[in-house]
Amino acid sequence: MRSAAKKQPAGHYVLACPVCGGQYEDSQDEFLLTCPQNHPPALLRAIYRVKQLVAHPEHGGVFRFFDWLPIRRRLRGAAGPAVFLSKGLGHRLGLDRLMVVFSGYWPEREAFMESCTFKELEAQAVCGRASRRRRRRLVVSSAGNTGRAFLQACERYEVPALVVVPGASMPMLWSTRELGSSVRLAVLEGEADYSDAIELGNGIAGTEGYYPEGGARNTARRDGMGTALLCAVERAGAIPGHYFQAVGSGTGAIAAWEMNLRLLEDGRFGSHKMQLHLGQNAPFTPMTDAWEVGSRLLATPTPAESREKFRALRAPVLGNRMPPYSIAGGLFDALSDTRGQMYRVTNAEAEAAGRLFEETEGCDLDPAAEVAVASLQQAVARGRIGRDELVVLNITGGGRRRLEREKRLTPVRADARFHLDDLRGDGSLGLLRRLREAMG
Repeated sequence: MRSAAKKQPAGHYVLACPVCGGQYEDSQDEFLLTCPQNHPPALLRAIYRVKQLVAHPEHGGVFRFFDWLPIRRRLRGAAGPAVFLSKGLGHRLGLDRLMVVFSGYWPEREAFMESCTFKELEAQAVCGRASRRRRRRLVVSSAGNTGRAFLQACERYEVPALVVVPGASMPMLWSTRELGSSVRLAVLEGEADYSDAIELGNGIAGTEGYYPEGGARNTARRDGMGTALLCAVERAGAIPGHYFQAVGSGTGAIAAWEMNLRLLEDGRFGSHKMQLHLGQNAPFTPMTDAWEVGSRLLATPTPAESREKFRALRAPVLGNRMPPYSIAGGLFDALSDTRGQMYRVTNAEAEAAGRLFEETEGCDLDPAAEVAVASLQQAVARGRIGRDELVVLNITGGGRRRLEREKRLTPVRADARFHLDDLRGDGSLGLLRRLREAMG
């Protein structure tokens, strides 16, 4: 059954380029993902007609803040994060104003995001931006959490989509609802990692009948995730001094930075930029390595070296070797503008941080969220945060074990399977032919 939706008035935003300053109306049939001018790549940013933060409590999830979303329609039935002032973890770390934003399943906290990840926020926003006038299939590449969120959201809102993941991510793909004809899943087997899935997805998205979701270049994805910060600011009444999150691509941190800039233009929540504190799961730390030496450019290890590190991660969703770090408007710019800090977190440190959160607050965490908690522990140990400073900890996923106990998780079946060698052999047209044969 189609969920109720309300059309968003046209013209409530334009897309602006941070390099040339050009402003553009969004396409009616495609996602406008890049600036049409001839200059180095940049992340387009949405500029909204409404300049003050307005919450619309009649809507849920990201659509509570629909004035600051680049969407065509507002969808009903969306879930959002829980926000609370931490007593247990905050007391243990010596922080009096630790605000937790929790995206996942935690009924006692009024958190009902059944994908157990904040990627559900971006999936909702992208579905709201997708045109209803065409039936081509949206292509989304994922290391696990994003794919899980898009499978459920696209099925719920009847947005035709193909999710592409590496085989190692299949244990992270499950659903709490029956998946039907709106969504399909392609799996890349062998020693494939997230970046290999992106390559396969890009090949398919460039062929007839498909179109790219766009990843970090999709402003709906970024602004959807940015609503996590808006929830915290709405609760606290102020822009925080510090913001913590684990990053693989860094898209969520870029989103928080962009929302901070809009809040400055609003003027009612403070006049400062919060400091970004971002953690990566060692040994896969390309952005941390580059930031610590002040480099805008990432090192270029071989794919084999990257895949070896990827396999060693407790949080494989953080293993992106093609993140939007160097691009104009990307993570390097966000860190530079906010005097940001980055952290390396080992698997053992992440696991211990997850146990600490569950002990002090009462809910299990996704491994990526464990990395965020461990990054906060490192910052406190290094004296980077004052006891009375307002800190936002973005817990990007949790609550899976609760759903398991409630016996509500259903494994997701692959509709098509490819091998890593296929990327070199068939080419995109051959892959598309095989995909259509597999999906009937």
